[in-house]
Amino acid sequence: MIGKQCAAGAAEPPEKMASSPEKSSTAQELKEQGNQLFLCRKYQEAATCYSKTINRNPSVAVYYTNRTLSLADCKHALELDPHSVKAHFFLCQCHLELENYNEAIGNLQRAYNLAKEQRLNFGDDIPSALRVAKKKRWNSIEEKRINQENKLHAYLTKLILAEKESSFLARTKLTNVYLSVCLYAPQCVPPSKLCLCVI
Repeated sequence: MIGKQCAAGAAEPPEKMASSPEKSSTAQELKEQGNQLFLCRKYQEAATCYSKTINRNPSVAVYYTNRTLSLADCKHALELDPHSVKAHFFLCQCHLELENYNEAIGNLQRAYNLAKEQRLNFGDDIPSALRVAKKKRWNSIEEKRINQENKLHAYLTKLILAEKESSFLARTKLTNVYLSVCLYAPQCVPPSKLCLCVI
C-alpha cells in the first residue's frame, strides 16, 4: 500500500525509538525510526525523524515522500526521482487539499502509469484515489455551474421586474398625461388603445 497504516494494537516503538532521534547515527536508521513512529500514530515525532533524515542526506527522494508535509517536499522528491510513484501519489494528495483537481488527476495518472511500467502493485490505492479526485473535480465544476445558473436566474428576474416596473411607470405617465389633457378638454374621448388599466 502507498500510505502507511498502523496495525490494530500495534505495540509502542522499541526502546531504541524512545531515545532521541539525534542519537541515531545514519539517515536510514532515522528513516526506520520515523516509520515506526508513524505506524504508532505519532505523526509529529515521525515528521521530526524524517526531517532529520533529510538533513543528514538531502539527495534521497524517499525521505521527502516519507515526510510529505508539503507540496515543496513532493516536488523536491520528484526532482530527485521523477519516476517515484509514491512522490506522484503524495503530490496528488497535496493538490487535492489545495483543490487543484486537474493537477491532482495528472499526478495520479502519472503514478498509475509508472506503477504499471515498474510492475508495482499498490492494490486499489491509486485507482480509488483517481476516482475520488475525478469526483471532487466534477463536484467542483457542478457547484460552479449551479452558482452561475443561480446568478443568471437572479439577474434575469431583476431585469424582468425592472421591465415590468418601467412599463408600469410608462403606462402611469401616459394615463396621467391623458387625464390632465381631459381636465382641460372634457369633450375629448379617449381612444381605445390609450385606455390602459392601472394595476
